[in-house]
Amino acid sequence: MNIDSIAAADLGTTLGGIAFWTVLLAGWVALFAATIVSVIRAGLSRRSLTRWILLVTLAPGIGIVLWFAAGRCQPSPG
Repeated sequence: MNIDSIAAADLGTTLGGIAFWTVLLAGWVALFAATIVSVIRAGLSRRSLTRWILLVTLAPGIGIVLWFAAGRCQPSPG
């Protein structure tokens, strides 16, 4: 086993890791942006809009989950 084969294996692992984290980050940014757009389009009062945007921005993990679980206005049946 020579140094070139070790370096090639390490390079493949490194590039795979970079690709994985890049895709994960891009998905997170897309979810964050979709949440902000959803909050803005929800037709909330100015105070509620400000609070939701602050929550999603300052605590993105819990803010996104709370927005999609409980924050969106549910359409009335009919």
